[in-house]
Amino acid sequence: MITPGAGALPALVDILHFLSTAKEAEEDQVWARVLDKLSAALDCEAATYFVFLPKPQQLIARAALGAAGHRVESRRVESGKGLCGWVAKYREPVLTVDAYSDPRFLKQLDAETGFKTSHVLAVPLLDRMELIGVFEMINKRGGPFTEADLSLVLAATSACAIALRAIRLESTVDKVTAHNASILENLGGGFVAVDIHGRVMLCNPAAKKILGLPEDLPMNQPVDATLIMIPEMAEILMDTLVKKETVKRQDLWWKLKGESRVLGYSTLLIQDPHGQVVGAGVTFQDITSFQKKA
Repeated sequence: MITPGAGALPALVDILHFLSTAKEAEEDQVWARVLDKLSAALDCEAATYFVFLPKPQQLIARAALGAAGHRVESRRVESGKGLCGWVAKYREPVLTVDAYSDPRFLKQLDAETGFKTSHVLAVPLLDRMELIGVFEMINKRGGPFTEADLSLVLAATSACAIALRAIRLESTVDKVTAHNASILENLGGGFVAVDIHGRVMLCNPAAKKILGLPEDLPMNQPVDATLIMIPEMAEILMDTLVKKETVKRQDLWWKLKGESRVLGYSTLLIQDPHGQVVGAGVTFQDITSFQKKA
């Protein structure tokens, strides 16, 4: 495989740097910016970013550069038609040195815009195996596009797809974390969780209040040190973690400032998406008053 020349390296580094700072941008804006950078790096007369619409099997131009760009934006192209449509249908790049001699090329757009297409480089934009769009680069001023140019565009678009996937994942994790944190903050009962090493990772406000723990309780500390006032709960968490066995509706007798208290508790195992145990937790309520009534 032919690799990009030394001149392409700064362009690729610039694109990668942009992707690392693009967390707040919309995906179409990111792709449009990458298209702009690639077009400048290859010195193209025109370039278009098409987004793929699966249901109608169409490409729609979301960003278009060049003298006729304003006439190209929002254009729809059926999958399989034209060079970009062929790329969308077969998920393979196109590198042609004479567009008019290529039977896949549609001359209609040139006729409508007055632009003369000479040579084309087009690549599918893939998120893993899912097509999300097409980049079409037109008329490199220094001559026909080369295999090295194709390598540069493929490397940049692949990096962009990976970066956008990571941004989506991070956004999802942040939303789930915020949602779960909100639930824990407003949970009426106590909840304490430890990681696989027995370090306290979560202790909600209700747990701190019930156990008489400080509001600024440090996290990521060994559970026996964090729950020094109630070592029995630390033992329960570690037993759950080691034995990988849970219990429900158990009573725990302990003393808070010399006064006997009773907690009703249940334990749980925390697992990752693959089913591996990554921690343990305990939920509890202060049921002292109910015990006294009984």
